[in-house]
Order: sequence, then C-alpha cells, then structure tokens
Amino acid sequence: MAKISEQIMDHGIIQAAIEKLNLQTSLGAEYKTFKKECTEGELALPNVTSNLIIKCKKHLNTTTLQKYIAELKIKNQITNALLITEYINPNQATLLKEQNTSFIDRVGNTYINCPPIYIDIQGNKPEKAHNEIALVKQLGKAFQPKGMKVVFMFLVQPELVNKPMRTIAKVAEVALGTVKQVIDDLIYQEFIVQKDQHTKTINNSKALLEKWLDAYPVTVEAKLKQEIFTTDNTELLQKLELNNVNAIWGGEYAAQQYDDYLNAKNYLIYVSPEHKKVILKTARLRKVKAEDNINDAVTKVILVEPFLAIEKLIGSKTHLVHPYLIYANLLASRDARNIDAATRFYEKHIA
Repeated sequence: MAKISEQIMDHGIIQAAIEKLNLQTSLGAEYKTFKKECTEGELALPNVTSNLIIKCKKHLNTTTLQKYIAELKIKNQITNALLITEYINPNQATLLKEQNTSFIDRVGNTYINCPPIYIDIQGNKPEKAHNEIALVKQLGKAFQPKGMKVVFMFLVQPELVNKPMRTIAKVAEVALGTVKQVIDDLIYQEFIVQKDQHTKTINNSKALLEKWLDAYPVTVEAKLKQEIFTTDNTELLQKLELNNVNAIWGGEYAAQQYDDYLNAKNYLIYVSPEHKKVILKTARLRKVKAEDNINDAVTKVILVEPFLAIEKLIGSKTHLVHPYLIYANLLASRDARNIDAATRFYEKHIA
C-alpha cells in the first residue's frame, strides 16, 4: 500500500514538473510511461530522436545526487537521463550541468541539452512555506556541528540511544542540553522511535546516515582545522605507525587499505594537535606552496584535527577511521574518481 502511494506521489511530481516546463517554454514535451502503473518513464521532446529516461527522486541531497551521477556513468546514461525532483538548489544544478545531465524540478528550474533543444532556467525557488518546513526538518539541532557528533555516535553505537543523557553527552563530547535537543529533533524527524516507556530505537538508520553524510561537508569538515602538506616519499608516508601517535588514516588511503580498489593519490590523517610534529618529522612532510596546491600532480597530505577523540572514530580496522567517515571523505572531495570509489565502497562495506 505504501509503495502504491509513493508511486502516486512520484507521478504527481513528474506531471507537475513537466507541466511547469511546458508552461515556461511552450515546448510541448510529452510524458510517456512504460506501463500504466509505472511512475517513471520517458520524456519525448519535439524534433529530438531519442526520449530522455526519467528518474524521479522526491528527496534529493548531495549524497543521493552524487550516487545518481555515478550510477549513470556506470550505465553510460549520463546524457540521455532526466532527473525530476521537488527542487534542485543552485549547487546541485551546477554539479548536474558540469556532467551535462538533464533535470527539471517542480518549481521550474530546468537544464536540457539535447540538440536542437537547449534550455537553462535557474533561480526559481520553492514557496516560503515549503522552505520553512524543509528548514525545520533538515537543519534542526541534530545536523548542526555539535549535533553531528551525537548522530555519529548513534550511527556507530545504536545501543547508545538508550543510555542516560549524561552518558551520551560524555561519549559524544557535548553538553547535556545538546543531547536532549538532538534526541527531540531525531524523534520529530522519526529517526528515533519510542518503542515503549523505557526503550527507544534508531529508525531507518540508512536514511539517517545519508542525511548525516549530506550535512558532513558543511557542518563538520569545513569547520575542522586542516593543514595541507606534501612529500616526495609516499613509501615512507605509508609506513607511518599511526597507532603510536594518536592519529588515524582517513580518505583515499583508508579506502585503499580496505580492498585495494582505489590507489591513493592524496592522503588524509586525523591527528591530535600534540602529535602533529611527530608525523611531520617522521614522514618528512613539507608545507604545500601556492603553486603546488593547484598542481594535480602534487601528492597532498592533509592533517585534520578530529571532531571527536581518535578512539571514537576507529572502525573495524584499528589504524583506519570508521567506514562511514571514509565514505564521507571520498564524497566530500567531489573528485569523480573518488565518488565512483565511494559508490563501490558503500555497497561493499556499508550497505
């Protein structure tokens, strides 16, 4: 029953978006379903031989968008696909246009490049009421910098949700009041469900992880103190014994350590400030110069102060961060090679 109602909702988004497109352009685009009950189908454009294959995603975030693009590349459908959704923000629009991937949203933002048709309409925004509702749901306390610590600990230790709030505050390294605000927010968003008077449970942990990953680049990574260095001896760098200096591998090299699919080009190390000098000396790192920083051939070594105690970031392998963070690092890089690796990494080590 829920599946049918979702299909009806998607069908409504598709119809509304195409109607808006035709209203703005008088294009006469036609929506064709593969079969009667199908919510996704094709968009037929006048004077264009091949139809665009429709993919409808009601809720779109950076993570789902990057995965969508990666899937299209794997299927070699990057130029004949059409993404339809409620709203595509300017950053998402830029990412899609860079890949020459067509999209339309319900409020009229459009990018279609199918000769002889070229349409680029930007700047349309949802009504104020929609924005306010989205803001409450998407930017509550749970997905602000301090709340992100609590959510991360809930993701890696789901049983923590039933511990006393003082315990949660200590583990997540936040104030007691923050814990209550985050839990209330997650209950509101239905990520925490009260099973009975004494028991809570994490609900839809996959969606919670995706939302955490979507917020991570802005609310966590962008606020961490980072310094970029380089080295002429990657072999020496890879031999670092990080367990002895309160540090841990993240990013590309951590992904490489899991399954060797990705050969690390750049390196990311979470390290506490008091141990940074040891790493610089042992690995013989030097500061990146301005000309180095724009040269893709230069190996970059990024030293990052952790947002939680190092031991709380560790995954199943003691010298590597948790797979959630590895995945977040790969996506946050916005490098096409890393995004492809992230998709594979997710399927193998997270899904």
